[in-house]
Amino acid sequence: MKVAIVDIGSNTTKVLVAQKNELGLLCPVAQKSLPCRLAKGLGKGEYILSNTAIEFTVKVIDELINFSKGFSPDLIKIVATEALRRLKNADVLIERVKKEFGFSAEIISGSEEASFIARGLMTDPSVSPLNEFYAIDLGGGSLEMMRVVDGTPIYINSLPLGSVVLAEKFLGDLSLKPAPRNILALQNYISGVLEDNAFPIAQKHVHLVGTGGAIVFLRQLICSSKKVEFLDHFNLSFSDIEKLTYQIISVNLHERISQFNELPRDRADVFPAALIVILELMKFLNLANLTHSLHNLRYGLADEILTDFLPPN
Repeated sequence: MKVAIVDIGSNTTKVLVAQKNELGLLCPVAQKSLPCRLAKGLGKGEYILSNTAIEFTVKVIDELINFSKGFSPDLIKIVATEALRRLKNADVLIERVKKEFGFSAEIISGSEEASFIARGLMTDPSVSPLNEFYAIDLGGGSLEMMRVVDGTPIYINSLPLGSVVLAEKFLGDLSLKPAPRNILALQNYISGVLEDNAFPIAQKHVHLVGTGGAIVFLRQLICSSKKVEFLDHFNLSFSDIEKLTYQIISVNLHERISQFNELPRDRADVFPAALIVILELMKFLNLANLTHSLHNLRYGLADEILTDFLPPN
């Protein structure tokens, strides 16, 4: 059995087609992502999705569903996360999706999102052996945080620290180099959110695992600077992230795009905010390294569906 998971995110909309092998392990068949930037305007207090944005999102979903049908999934599931949780007219998009495709998109809660992310991470062979780890998924609208012990999330929180929202709220004109005062205001805000939510302080021997598009491109940029293969370098040091952050915030948008070829144009404007979130979190948790995993919410939801549908071995 194959399942296709379409994830309507705050910055991009993505699809994963997956199945389980004869050992019961989740295996990706195909993946694709397209920009949608649903979180645009949330940092400025704009909570209404325009008709143009709705139609554009429907076209993106249509393209991803057609892509997934090329792999003959037995079931297609559409979910939506932080951007739609905050939009006042999210129901309009949900109804439009149902009318167009014949089935609804489900808006999942922040805690459900974090639970699926934790489950997805446990399908990663490099993560599943860990007895305890902290995990984050950095999106455009929110930061999902969790502490996982023996494969079970024992602390879950969804925080308003998405890269698109924070960039719009704190960094001013995103075509310009971020002003030092704006960076400081953003750092102080992130620290305050972390302190207010009483996220337990980690020890340096505890692992931090991260997912999300921003961390994918962070890893790609560090690998490029070190001239190492992407698949061979998934542990990212605080010092390397700090060095890259300084380089990214020291240039304007045009220079950023021209100097960092691995960074997509549709993410380059909000990437400084994403890096600052990661650095502030690592400082707050007193952690020196971040392990990147490609397994995420879509993997977790696919694993749950396939486990429910398939009989145990």
